[in-house]
Amino acid sequence: MKSDVAAVQLNEQRKVSYTEAALIGVILVIATKFCTLPSLLAGAAESKAVWAIAILAVIEFITAFFAVKAAKAGGLPALDLPRGAKLCLYLFFAAFFTLKLSAFTRECATYYALSLFENVPVLPLSVLTLIACGILARKGYMALGRMLEILMWLFVFVFLFIVIFTRTEGDVFNALAMVSPDVDGLGKGIVKGAAWFGDSAILAFLDLRGDTLSSPHAKGAIPPMEQRKAKRNIAFAAALFCFVALLLFYAVFTAVYGNAAKMTDYAFIKLSAFRANTDELGSADWPVIILWSVVTTVYLTLLFITGRECLYGVADREDADKKSVLPLFLLGGAAVAFSLLFLEEEGDYGEFMGGIANIFSFIAMGVTVGLGAYVLIKKEKRDEK
Repeated sequence: MKSDVAAVQLNEQRKVSYTEAALIGVILVIATKFCTLPSLLAGAAESKAVWAIAILAVIEFITAFFAVKAAKAGGLPALDLPRGAKLCLYLFFAAFFTLKLSAFTRECATYYALSLFENVPVLPLSVLTLIACGILARKGYMALGRMLEILMWLFVFVFLFIVIFTRTEGDVFNALAMVSPDVDGLGKGIVKGAAWFGDSAILAFLDLRGDTLSSPHAKGAIPPMEQRKAKRNIAFAAALFCFVALLLFYAVFTAVYGNAAKMTDYAFIKLSAFRANTDELGSADWPVIILWSVVTTVYLTLLFITGRECLYGVADREDADKKSVLPLFLLGGAAVAFSLLFLEEEGDYGEFMGGIANIFSFIAMGVTVGLGAYVLIKKEKRDEK
């Protein structure tokens, strides 16, 4: 016999607390920005990569703000929209999340194949990664949010470990180039880097209509004024952490590698080594590899869950108990097929991320802003009555 908590998780999978939503937002903003993107952004924007990432982060935060407004109204599945409009939105987001799932599964599997396992084919690793994330996705946002609350302390420990022990012997001249008035390549960097953004659209599928700030299963009421203040503090802390972490990482990355930054893939992991003269005694990369693996797994799981929501929306079964593995199988199969057809070669991957994925990302950000604006307009009209 299933527990009450298990029953709640099956029936209300989109309901999460504000703390869990903030942790999900942190994962979405930082998960894919510390791996392949740094070298690509450095190749396009050179020393101005840090400013390109700052501008893209601000755009992502604006997207997240409007996505949360939609989530406060119950998320896209709960919005009072015409069936035709909803169908178009579900189809677009299903395609968007499937493309992201395919591209970033391949990115993760390529890292595992090249750096952790020698001479292992990428495709089997991609399939195994998708299976693992699909299994996690079966429980929905609520279960994933609870898992993030538990893992948060692991993230904090590893983050502090990185700050204390990572070698950051940068060149002051590389750092000075970041503040020069020359902005050549900045626009190109923003356009190319956009493919790694737009993930905050996932927040628009959450259900934040609940009043609790900690766990959905927690007992006890919090005064309304304290609730609103706590919610603002949670959102501000999450946004500030993401913004500072992104800027600090890209500034350090540019200062350390300089002109060689564009040739340095997986920079987040390669920067991790003990300071001073202890390099030959060990390395700090394994805690970072574990952190990166966990974060990217959670990110891919979020893509799976939201893609499933879109498929249920297309089938007009938004309120169904999502126990079937068929939608997850369809999403995983589509991701593998797309990867085999269009991302087989490294050049194909770069061309896709810089030419197609960025267009989808810009559209996704615009659509998400539109959903949030729609909710705000409807709320204003209700208040006027």
